[in-house]
Amino acid sequence: MHASYVGPEVLAGFMNGVRDLHLGCSATFVTFFDEPSGTRVFFNQREKDVFVQIVEFADLNEPSSWWARLVWAGRLPTEAFVRAFMAMIENLLSEHGTDGYRRRWGYEFPVLEWTALQAAHSSR
Repeated sequence: MHASYVGPEVLAGFMNGVRDLHLGCSATFVTFFDEPSGTRVFFNQREKDVFVQIVEFADLNEPSSWWARLVWAGRLPTEAFVRAFMAMIENLLSEHGTDGYRRRWGYEFPVLEWTALQAAHSSR
């Protein structure tokens, strides 16, 4: 995926979505913008699996383009997906830290959302 804008709400929203799936939410999504195009990742959970669809769109302002191209779709165990996502964030923090994240991407790392995801994961 390519994104020209990865502002603080993108990673925060992704963390919140993963947390919600972990807590039993049945559906969520995250959008990566590449102005005006982008990629949207849909998550639909049933029982202990999550169905993921990655869809590229040509223009967010043009609804007819929203399902332009299915990039990937597959079913994963929800817990394995949550663990993999959390490992990715831990690797990012290990490599860059919150200060390095701010320097590299120009935004504050979403500490509150990360803390909430960690708390949800440790409580189950």
